[in-house]
Amino acid sequence: MQEFIPQLFTLCGVALGAAGTYAVTALTERKRWARQQAARWDERRVVAYREYASILKKVISISMGLAQQRGVSTGVHAMAPDYQLADLAAAEEERAVCWEGVLLFGSDDAIRSGRQWHDCVFRLELLAAGHPGDLSWDVVIQQVSRARGEFYRVVRKDIGVSVLASPGHYDWQVGAAPWQAGVAPPRSETADQSGVKRGR
Repeated sequence: MQEFIPQLFTLCGVALGAAGTYAVTALTERKRWARQQAARWDERRVVAYREYASILKKVISISMGLAQQRGVSTGVHAMAPDYQLADLAAAEEERAVCWEGVLLFGSDDAIRSGRQWHDCVFRLELLAAGHPGDLSWDVVIQQVSRARGEFYRVVRKDIGVSVLASPGHYDWQVGAAPWQAGVAPPRSETADQSGVKRGR
């Protein structure tokens, strides 16, 4: 019996050591799994934001083209293709699909600012389609510009990117810029090698 007691203490020590090692390993693995899951969700969130912004810009471009064809817009977009209302409807349907990604992966602030941006773009769609509105085309363009800037500000903060940089705006599309009428664009520090200004 006296010989068994030391062996019992030894067995207990081994068991406690094994339990402690298991607990530490399990905790480490759990933290690693949590980090991997967070990174995976962040990636999906970025994709959702990017896809939604891209399709909204497509909706805006089609609206601009339709508005020019209908004489609603005062801008001159010589290179814009001829659009039909069916093109706008298809883009809007695609936007609705991409919106589900924002609803699923986006933060509350991103969802709020994304909805505000689309509300402004929807006003643009109605005017482009020939429906009367309570605001002028130029005012709606300015609202779209501000809402777009706010969406980018929110999502950049959401994904941990500096919010100091401006995403640009659509105000240049209010009225015809000189180079849209055939005059060469001015050079600027933000222009690329082709002379086309970036950030739009």
